[in-house]
Amino acid sequence: MNPGYDSIAPQYDRRYLENDYSGVESALMVFLGPDLTWRVLEVGCGTGHWLGLLAESGIRVAGVDASGSMLTYARAQAQGAALALGKAQHLPWANQAFERVFCINAFHHFEDKIRCLAEARRVLVPGGQMMTVGLDPHTGVDRWYIYEYFETVLAIDKRRYPASSQIREWMHALQFLSVRTSEVQHLPVRLPAREAIAQGRLDKGVTSQLAVLTDQEYQRGVERIRTALESAEAWGESLHLSADLRLYATFGSVPC
Repeated sequence: MNPGYDSIAPQYDRRYLENDYSGVESALMVFLGPDLTWRVLEVGCGTGHWLGLLAESGIRVAGVDASGSMLTYARAQAQGAALALGKAQHLPWANQAFERVFCINAFHHFEDKIRCLAEARRVLVPGGQMMTVGLDPHTGVDRWYIYEYFETVLAIDKRRYPASSQIREWMHALQFLSVRTSEVQHLPVRLPAREAIAQGRLDKGVTSQLAVLTDQEYQRGVERIRTALESAEAWGESLHLSADLRLYATFGSVPC
């Protein structure tokens, strides 16, 4: 399922204001290392948030995304980056064009994930490295009010997001070396439901988990929250929405 990022683009960067991604940023910087001469590609670069951070450091960065609207924002946010409209399974770069390739919160959108990994390997130089970061809903440890109140979302996410173990298996099959996974970000959230509604945290375009739902599925979830909120307030209590999510990074190296 594709949530239609052309329509989401104007709201997409709210996540960086409302959530702490310092762990992801630290993992990215460690992954890239100190060599500012390396060429770095972000696959699924979106609005260019991460590319913008790297460009400020003088790193030569490039990005590809399937959404033209996302790239419009990326051009403003990551000035100087080489940006291309395209898909992860057909990267518009020559063999061995980059020392590092990374993908943050985008891998689950790619149609042919094995092909995407193969393309990342193709554009990496010998000794180059790849990192992909995302949720792993297969662990069973995550809790999220969106999973709780929007009843089809968890099942959809389990189809969209491959398990970290599956990504490692694919990378091994493609002859990546030193393949490993580590938790890079813990995202605990607890906020009053009324505050969440007022802040627009339940808007359909805020996250792809809601954007992939039909309007009817989305409205049913919103009504569940409103019903629970009214019930709690009838007893003189407040309803809080809680989340306890983890982001995992999976790494692999191309043989020298």
